[in-house]
Amino acid sequence: MRAIRRTRYGGPEVLTVEETVEAPLEPDRVRLSVRAASLNPFEWHHQRGLPLLMRPSSGWRAPRDRGLGVDVAGVVAEVGDEVEGFAVGDEVFGIARGALAERADARAELLAIKPPTTTFEEAAAVPLAGLTALQALRDQGRMREGFSVLVLGASGGVGHYAVQLARSLGASRIVGSCSARNRDLVLSLGADTVLDYARGEVEALEERFDVILDIAGGARVSFLRHRLNPGGTVVLVGGPGDGLLLGPAARIFGGILASRFQPERVVGVDARMNGHDLRTVADMLAAGQLRSMLHRRVPLEETAQALAEVEAGHVPGKIVVVP
Repeated sequence: MRAIRRTRYGGPEVLTVEETVEAPLEPDRVRLSVRAASLNPFEWHHQRGLPLLMRPSSGWRAPRDRGLGVDVAGVVAEVGDEVEGFAVGDEVFGIARGALAERADARAELLAIKPPTTTFEEAAAVPLAGLTALQALRDQGRMREGFSVLVLGASGGVGHYAVQLARSLGASRIVGSCSARNRDLVLSLGADTVLDYARGEVEALEERFDVILDIAGGARVSFLRHRLNPGGTVVLVGGPGDGLLLGPAARIFGGILASRFQPERVVGVDARMNGHDLRTVADMLAAGQLRSMLHRRVPLEETAQALAEVEAGHVPGKIVVVP
């Protein structure tokens, strides 16, 4: 099979498409014929091996796992001996190691049946970004019906799901920030108002919210704390961060630490890969409460260039790779 491989950390030049031999299938895993995979900041961080905080698990000098990618949608090609609930031919989506390939293996509990009304490309875009948005709002943000929500970075991979999820969870008002060119997209997803961050409309904001989801990372945490209603929460998801040691985590840790001495609540989110939440997202896809906005589709050979675009930022929706 063909797969994206790397033997060292670095820029797009370290990624190659290689013919590889599949290892024997582990008994608790499912082998997929990959129909689509999607790109996240997760991939370019692992491509570069940055921040250094991640290297104890990924490999200090070089990546332990030569593959790349986690988001996947495809058809079950083989089922491990210990797996129940899946059969050859099932159309599924979820999390798989080395998803940027023609075939990939996944733990059975990290897969869900793909709704028939959702394409493989749309399903592949969901897992990591969708779970991050869901857990940021519901768990860390303690989202409840009637809450007002501000989503900073509302047109991006996590943000465009967060707007829709906030609406599905019963938000009374949703304000999103993005560039002017993505305004109509964010409104179509369910936002009541859209702020153009390039024109300083976020900094001029005086409205207060019950939950603020900061994905873009451009606003000061102290400013966001003062835009909360009593009992509200700022959830720091990501954003810029060039530090070699901590990267974006430095801002998140700093915001959380500072909040210990303030009445407002500031938390971070690190998506947990679990089947229960994946099935929740699958149900929402099937019900039409959630949809994926695809920026573009690329073949496996163009993964490196597409990942460089994700790293540069400001990609609306998701880029999917079709082997």
